[in-house]
Amino acid sequence: MHVFFINLYIANDSILEFKSPHIMSTEPVPAGQIEHEFTQTRRSRWSFFRSIPFQIAVASGVSFTAPGMWDALNNVGAGGAAEPYAVSAANALVYGLFAVVCVAAGAINNRIGLRYGLVIGAIGYPIYGAGLYTNNYHPTTWFMLFGSALCGISAGFFWAAEAAIIIGYPSPSERAFYLAIWQTAKAAGPIVGGAISLGLNAKTDGKGIVSASTYIVFIVIMCLGLPIALLLSPAEKVQRKDRSAVLVHKQETWAKEFKAAVKLIATRRVLLLLPSFFISYFYNGFLSTWLTDYFTVRSRAFSSFFTNFAGIASSFILAGLLDRQSIFIKTRAKIAFASIVVILTGTWIWATILQKQFYDMPEPPLFDWFTGGFGKSYALVFFWTFGGQAFQQFLYWLIGQYSTDLSSLSYHCGILRGFEALGQTVAWAMQSQGNANHFVSIGLNFGITLLAFVPTWIVLNELEHSHEVQVPVEEQTETTKTADDSSA
Repeated sequence: MHVFFINLYIANDSILEFKSPHIMSTEPVPAGQIEHEFTQTRRSRWSFFRSIPFQIAVASGVSFTAPGMWDALNNVGAGGAAEPYAVSAANALVYGLFAVVCVAAGAINNRIGLRYGLVIGAIGYPIYGAGLYTNNYHPTTWFMLFGSALCGISAGFFWAAEAAIIIGYPSPSERAFYLAIWQTAKAAGPIVGGAISLGLNAKTDGKGIVSASTYIVFIVIMCLGLPIALLLSPAEKVQRKDRSAVLVHKQETWAKEFKAAVKLIATRRVLLLLPSFFISYFYNGFLSTWLTDYFTVRSRAFSSFFTNFAGIASSFILAGLLDRQSIFIKTRAKIAFASIVVILTGTWIWATILQKQFYDMPEPPLFDWFTGGFGKSYALVFFWTFGGQAFQQFLYWLIGQYSTDLSSLSYHCGILRGFEALGQTVAWAMQSQGNANHFVSIGLNFGITLLAFVPTWIVLNELEHSHEVQVPVEEQTETTKTADDSSA
């Protein structure tokens, strides 16, 4: 195995390097600013292990094994537990640390490289799974909280790195397609995990804890994420089909790296997008409580398996629109965003009606699979996921339109995931209270979704170019020569 890794890393090492002054950025270069160097590379011969499909396969593989299995556990409802409150508190801790670390991780990953950011990001997930297992079968709350804290820290590195890889490695005109591939791999984790959970818990027709073997299988799969992450190629060695280079702009010092990330948060465009970042996954906390309160163990296992097909379907539908070059980019963006908002607002109106019915009943309902009332209550979970995954993919695609170098994408992705995690911190904290009024969660999701519409629409109106910006290697080389000549 070690020989395989060594041969894989040193294969096709002959590269041609170009160094140029700062030629691309999301912000204008102020007068007198020190010009930093880009290192751009063009390989002398093609290698499959440096190709975009292989890089996306690596990132998707880690997504399948680590956060995919994490999602599978939480899609069962309360991480497989009988009561959602302790697990909701643990998840609030995960996302609280995630939110803080993720913004900084965008800058850190830019210094250490996305491969090592991905490796660090894969470490915490199996510890989290082990914490849930021990808390349910050998109650040790401290270990569950420790696993949650470690997972929150490592997840900050993971999501900042993976998002930058998925958006920054492919050519601009292929981003939505590869985003859909990634979303599929991410959803495949819960699908496989859900199938495992369904098979191991199919006879449990009441409330309770999922079987111990379910946790063990998930933890083993989570452990595979780290070795897979080591297969990722550095950005400067990646080979795109259209021969364009992956631009990397590293700041001169760590301090300047963090300063650049913080400065980006204060820009008008990012400030306008923050409500959308915050609300994009806010529904997850309430979805978990909804499943735990109103569904049997085996119907929760069914949901863990089947619901993820909703995210896959919406991802490819959205990709078909966003990558359609025959339509101007602003038109594509507006159609996609308006459709997502309509779907999400519809689900919260639906949730309000159902919740009112449930509260009016003498006893809370408990739905087993395919029994009376299951369809209309479960369909809500399906469409939450359908709209929510589409919203997340759309935001990734949107920030990719304002970044032409990997460093800027790394900052943007760290901010997006950080504020999304902040939203989930609040959402999970709300679900940690046993007597919480569900109408509060429904109202916040509904209200913030509508609140995010106007500022995001303003950003869409400011998309200036008609199609994705492409920067071929040959043009980059000419730009380099021109810049070098002018600075001589």
